[in-house]
Amino acid sequence: MPRIGAGRRYAEAAFELAVRDDAVDEWQRDLALAAELARDERVARAVDSPAAPFLERRKVVEQLLGMHVSPPALNLALLLAKRGRFNVLPSVSDEYDAKVRQARGIVAATVTTPEPLSEKELAAVRARVQELAGFKVELATMVDPGLLGGLTIKIGDRLIDASVRGRLERLRGRLIQGTT
Repeated sequence: MPRIGAGRRYAEAAFELAVRDDAVDEWQRDLALAAELARDERVARAVDSPAAPFLERRKVVEQLLGMHVSPPALNLALLLAKRGRFNVLPSVSDEYDAKVRQARGIVAATVTTPEPLSEKELAAVRARVQELAGFKVELATMVDPGLLGGLTIKIGDRLIDASVRGRLERLRGRLIQGTT
């Protein structure tokens, strides 16, 4: 299982190179492609396998990524393969995306509702979340029928629970404690 800290370190190094070379978007695309490949357990297992000589694993990575990513991104994938850490690429891509959003003043947020939102509702929620966050927001939506009504908003590590389920749980907790 990949460690988040390792992904963060590689992402920071890649981001520094990307900024230096004015290739932030190219790196983001390349890392997303490499991460998608590394998410395939069969590929990650084969590339990270210490039983196969590195030259064979290198050929596999070059065949799968060589024509699709830039040479620096390929070098990163090869470095991770050599170290038996190819499976860290999804974490590297996620951390890199976070660095790009941060540099661009964008905050990632997730809104969870019991039913899909209409375009009008989504626009209103996006405006309110941007107001709460104080930044431009990259908004993802999820549907959880268990919320019963209302919504939850996750901005970074902050959770705003305005759902019926959340209110009922808080009320239950107060009733159990004997306070209102």
